[in-house]
Amino acid sequence: MRRVTSLELLDGGLLSQDEIDGNLADLWRANRYLGGISSSLRLLNLIFRRTGKRRVRVLEVGAGDGRLAARLRRELRRQRIEAEFFVLDLRLGHLVAGGATAEDLHPVAGDVLSLPFAKGAFDVVTCNHLLHHFSDDLALRCLRNLARVAREAVLINDIERHWLPYLLMRLAPWIWRARVSRLDSVASIRQAYTCPELAGIATAGGFTDFEVHRMIPYRLGLLLWKSASARPDGAGA
Repeated sequence: MRRVTSLELLDGGLLSQDEIDGNLADLWRANRYLGGISSSLRLLNLIFRRTGKRRVRVLEVGAGDGRLAARLRRELRRQRIEAEFFVLDLRLGHLVAGGATAEDLHPVAGDVLSLPFAKGAFDVVTCNHLLHHFSDDLALRCLRNLARVAREAVLINDIERHWLPYLLMRLAPWIWRARVSRLDSVASIRQAYTCPELAGIATAGGFTDFEVHRMIPYRLGLLLWKSASARPDGAGA
């Protein structure tokens, strides 16, 4: 399946608040029932197993309404891991609508291509369902910016480009409740990456210590480790 890029409706800035709320609610349902939570926890536990850390500062980039970060923090607390979460989204209104402040998260408005944080400000930087929005040099900039503010690791959790989920979204659009979600889900799958492509982006970005994981259902994970041998230009430890 050939990769085809497009501008998704949520990225256009022309939606009504009701349309945005409906799309964010659908994205949360996808995280709950289609592997967003479970795959993020799996990848986070790989990080904690390698680093041995039990108290961490985490930045979630492209956090949407912040509900995924809030759920991950609760799940980690059950594992006796204390995680202080900062949640960043291009539009602060998304985070406010999701109750980020009430969940004791730290909401920040910002762009992944120009993160407003110092180098190494966080132990772990996570990015869920966002990388597929970027191609070529922008994808490399995205990874390098995430790595710049991470001390231990960067965690990328995204969908996998594959015919089966693409056909499912086309033939069963009622999976999503919002019209925006039905359209954007198809566009997301078409411009998502495969395992070899994700590894290629990491290599092109100058990373040498990384792992790519294929997870159910059609999720891809990329871990970029901030070891001494993996410091691309602009992404020093």
